Amino acid sequence: MPLDWWAACRKARMLLFPRHRCQMDLCIDIEFQGGLLLVTVSGTLAFKMALRLLKQVCDAAVEKQADRILVNMLAVDGDLTTTERYHLGVEVAAYLRQRKVSPKIAFAGKPPAADGFGVRVGQNRGVLTEMFSSEQEALNWLSK
Repeated sequence: MPLDWWAACRKARMLLFPRHRCQMDLCIDIEFQGGLLLVTVSGTLAFKMALRLLKQVCDAAVEKQADRILVNMLAVDGDLTTTERYHLGVEVAAYLRQRKVSPKIAFAGKPPAADGFGVRVGQNRGVLTEMFSSEQEALNWLSK
């Protein structure tokens, strides 16, 4: 398919479904289900886009008063450097503190896009978060 067609589809999808947000080649779809914010991420990982989208997820959690967040990254490709992963963990933890929220956050992903290092950095800064290899494991942890 031509790139213009894909761009038109993406723009139309964002207009029709405002819960679906794209930043360049990284997209998120957000659903709220009784206290759980279910976030599905797809596309190619890049630091600035990932940080921007995670902040949007935090904002959505505040808006919906969600106390649990599942970020499904199983459809994400790409890789971040160790330094970028570190900064992602630090900045998201600081953003959560700034917003005065402390949701329980589960990530489901696979290497190389998700290796758990950013999650560990967040844990070291007081964020209640874990990394899983499947969505079901993440949901099980969130329901405890």
